[in-house]
This record gives sequence, structure tokens and C-alpha cells, in this order.
Amino acid sequence: MDKVKKLLKSIAEYKKRYDITENSSTAEKLVYELSKKHNTNNEYLELQKKVKFFLESDASEKDKQMVMGYTESLSMICSAIKNNLL
Repeated sequence: MDKVKKLLKSIAEYKKRYDITENSSTAEKLVYELSKKHNTNNEYLELQKKVKFFLESDASEKDKQMVMGYTESLSMICSAIKNNLL
């Protein structure tokens, strides 16, 4: 039982460390959006616009690379939506 309590505590600490707050950067907020599940096609398409706008901004290359690491599946989903496959 002690191991389970330690594991749950570690999970809670991990989640707290990566919570999105008002102090989170735009890149961190986008990564959070990219990693959560969306319900509608419009949400995916809106997120794609936000990501495109961010990548065209004057954000640091480090932040852009962070976001780009999460965009492949978004691109595939949006392509399917635009081609009426979803």
C-alpha cells in the first residue's frame, strides 16, 4: 500500500509541475492544447490556425520546436477534416 501512495504522490507532483497557469508561455499552452483530446472538427481547425499563427510569430526557435514536436497528428486530422474523411 505504501508503494501505491508513493506512486499517487509522484503522479500528483508531476501533474502540478506541468499544470497550465496564467504564467505559462504561449508554447506551453499550445502544447497542452495539442496533447488533449478535442471533440469537434472546428476545434481542430481553430487549433491549427493558432499553431500556424504562433509558428509565423517572432517566438523563440526553442518554443517553436517545442510546439512542432506535437503538430504531426494535428496536421493529419485537419487534412482528413478538409477532405471530408472525418
